[in-house]
Amino acid sequence: IIDPVISGCPSDYLVSNDPRTCTASVSWTAPTSNDNCGAVSLTSTHSPGFNFSIGTTEVIYTATDDYGNMSTCSFEVVVTDDEDPVINGCLADIVVSTGVLCDGAAIWTPPTASDNCSVSSFVSSHNPGDIFPKGTTTVLYTATDAAGNIATCTFNVIVVVDVDPV
Repeated sequence: IIDPVISGCPSDYLVSNDPRTCTASVSWTAPTSNDNCGAVSLTSTHSPGFNFSIGTTEVIYTATDDYGNMSTCSFEVVVTDDEDPVINGCLADIVVSTGVLCDGAAIWTPPTASDNCSVSSFVSSHNPGDIFPKGTTTVLYTATDAAGNIATCTFNVIVVVDVDPV
């Protein structure tokens, strides 16, 4: 009638994702179990070295003796996404000559964003084809992932009037 005893149950784990993945491989020393009478079977919902997804996962160990008596221990593995998104194809400054006009349209191929998990938003302060005033305007692209990590990319659109006044 006495439940088995589990010794050495791990404490909670708080870990960052493995680079360029949306998971983390987490290892620990498995607990041990013993019983006052007979053999003990120790099972677990996850094994050391398991790849845990971003978020919180409970790991439960269950010890069962030959007579059906059971005891459990548990801990949580919390995996956080600490990796910023990546912006590919950020541009160099763009120079637009306007002739006699004071404003000019700038055309470019927009950069792209990727992330180890997923990009939740990718926004720009300006779009290809927008009209820019004479002078320098900074264009800002911002990528944000589901964990709130942010990457930015900037370049300038420089509008020059290349006709002498009459």
